[in-house]
Amino acid sequence: MTRHPGTSSGMLQEMETSPAQRGMDPSDPDFDISDAAVIEALRRSEERHFWQVSRARMIARRLAKLGLARGSSLLDLGCGMGCVSAVLARAGYRVTGVDGHQRLLEVAAQRSPESRFLRRDLRQGVGELGNGSFDAAGLFDVVEHLADPLLALESALSCVRPGGLLVGTVPAMMRLWSSIDVASGHKLRYERDTLREELTRVRGASLLAVAPFNRALVPALWLHRRRVGRDQSPRVENLAVPWGPVNAAMLALLNLENALAPILDATPVPGASLWFALRKHP
Repeated sequence: MTRHPGTSSGMLQEMETSPAQRGMDPSDPDFDISDAAVIEALRRSEERHFWQVSRARMIARRLAKLGLARGSSLLDLGCGMGCVSAVLARAGYRVTGVDGHQRLLEVAAQRSPESRFLRRDLRQGVGELGNGSFDAAGLFDVVEHLADPLLALESALSCVRPGGLLVGTVPAMMRLWSSIDVASGHKLRYERDTLREELTRVRGASLLAVAPFNRALVPALWLHRRRVGRDQSPRVENLAVPWGPVNAAMLALLNLENALAPILDATPVPGASLWFALRKHP
């Protein structure tokens, strides 16, 4: 296997383990992402797109507000190319990223060489990671893809020590549903009350927060998704980074919204996404 810059030998040993040893089926179309154009479009999107950049910063800000100290261990389940993992590592957390896609993990390892990345088929559960050793676990835009969200949430919680955090993000508002959600593999977009109800069913944890974000995007997304309708856009097109000045303006707007979150969270203003946090019982 080719050694990648900034990767540790321990991580490479995890990543080069055969699919059969990990309980994964290489013939499964979901096992890996092999379209080079999609890989490159996703990489550019995670590095530059206002949605990706602002979301990662929001997650770091909210974790700090919850009192997760620098040096805490954090498990990023379904980390993909590691855009969130990299931001959280720069914020001072000891990050372990987990994903089932080899090529995505290779990019993640280059993006955040100080972090540890493991290849696991999370459809088979969290395995030995569920030993309650992490200070926090994150499911960032993962739950909406799953047929059994409650099982995934409780499995993720098993990775967290008593008193630790389980946090995540999901797309919100079924009024914004379109073919883009279908192409992205979403089962649904959550309403605030629906997500709250799901989270209160998680055994062994107390719900701390369900809060909208990306509020500023709701009008534009509603109009755009009415235009898109049922016509599925190519996946690469959906990942395209907006024109530079537009991208910068939208990033500034969402950064301002995130800074005002303590005020906005007390209002009923909906957002295109939802943040959630639970604390594991002692």
